[in-house]
Amino acid sequence: MSAKGYCDGVRVNELLEKIRIGFLFDHPFLSVLALSLPFELRTNRHEAFETDGYHLYFDEAKAARYGRDELKYLYAHILLHVLLKHAHRIGERDASLWNRSCDIVINLLLRSFERVGVMPEDEVMIERFEEMSVEEVYHALYQEQSDAQDKPDENPSESKRDLIEQQGSDQAAQESLDALIVQAMGAARKQGNMSAAFLECITQTTRPKIDLYTLLHAYLSESFFHKSADFSKPNRRFIHQGLYLPGWRRDHDRLELLIALDRSMSISTETFMRFLGVIEGVLGMGGEFEIVVVPFDSAVNPNSVVRYGALSQRPKKLSFEKGDGGTDFGAFCDYIKPHLGVESVLLVLSDGLFKIEHALGVRTLFLISETKQIKRIRPYGDVVHFEL
Repeated sequence: MSAKGYCDGVRVNELLEKIRIGFLFDHPFLSVLALSLPFELRTNRHEAFETDGYHLYFDEAKAARYGRDELKYLYAHILLHVLLKHAHRIGERDASLWNRSCDIVINLLLRSFERVGVMPEDEVMIERFEEMSVEEVYHALYQEQSDAQDKPDENPSESKRDLIEQQGSDQAAQESLDALIVQAMGAARKQGNMSAAFLECITQTTRPKIDLYTLLHAYLSESFFHKSADFSKPNRRFIHQGLYLPGWRRDHDRLELLIALDRSMSISTETFMRFLGVIEGVLGMGGEFEIVVVPFDSAVNPNSVVRYGALSQRPKKLSFEKGDGGTDFGAFCDYIKPHLGVESVLLVLSDGLFKIEHALGVRTLFLISETKQIKRIRPYGDVVHFEL
C-alpha cells in the first residue's frame, strides 16, 4: 500500500471496518461512537470526514489523498467532535474560526493517545494552547484577528471545515446523542489511561444542566438568611403533617445584590441579551433585595451604573448596552470596593475570560457562559458554568 491513497485493492467499507475493529481494542469509547452514529458515504463539500453533530459523512474521493493511518486519525478526530458537542456549542461565533479552534483542541488531546494513527500534515497543532478549552482558544484567536496581529502560527494551515451546519434534529435525536455520549464517557473512564485534560473535556460536556433561576433563588435565599436554625419562626411547609421544623433566622434586614455585567467585546450579542434576561429574572424574584447593576469592560462608567431599591417598581425593559472594549475585571473591583458592605452579595455575569488576583471579601457567585478553567476562578468565590 502506498503512503498516500488507501484504495490499493482495499474497498472503503473494508478499510473503515478494520479501523472500527481497531478502536474496539485500542479505544473502546471511540468504538461506541463509531458503531452507533449514523454513517453515510457521500460527496462532502469540504473534508473526507464531516459531521453535523449527529451524523458522520465520509467522502471516498477526498479520502484518497490520505494513507490508512492518517484516515484512522481523521476518523478518531471526527468522533471527538461529536463527543465534545462542538457542532452544538458554536452559537453566534464565526464558523471557520470555531472549527479551527475545535481542531486545535482535539489535535492536542489526541497527541496523548496511542495507536490512533498518524496526524496528517494539513492538521493544525499549536502547542501554546495546551490544556485550554475550545472557547479560550477561540477567544485568543479572535483577539489576535481583531487586533490585526500578524503573528505566525507555529503550524500554519488553511481552516478546515469538518464541522458542518446541522440538517435539523428533534428532542429525541438530542436525547439519543446524550445517552450515547454518556455511554462513551463510561467506556473512556473504564479504559483507565486517559489524560486528565481529556476527562475534564468530556466531564464538562456531559455535566447535568442546572435550572438557572432555581440556582439563583437558592443562592440569594441562603445569603439573605443565617444558617442557624430558629424555632421562633418555624418552617410552615410541613405543619399540616404535624411536623414543626425550624425556620431560618434572618441575618440582614436588607441584602444588597451587586451584579457585575460583562459587556466586553468577547461577549456575543446573543449572550449579552441572555445576561440581561438573567438580570430581569433576578429583578422579578421579589422586593427583598436592593440590586446594583455595574456594567464593565475595560473600565466602569459610573453613569451606566443602575440601582434598584428593594421596594421600587422593576423596569419592564432593561436599557444596558453592549460595549466593544476589552475585559478588565480589576477595573470593576477598583470601582466597587468602596461600595461594599457586610450585607453585599456579588453576582458576576461573564464569559470567564478575565484575570483575577484577589477575592473581594464578599459572598460571590461567578456565572460564566463559557467552559473555562474553573479551578483558576474557584479560589475567589462560587463558580458555576451554565449554558445560558
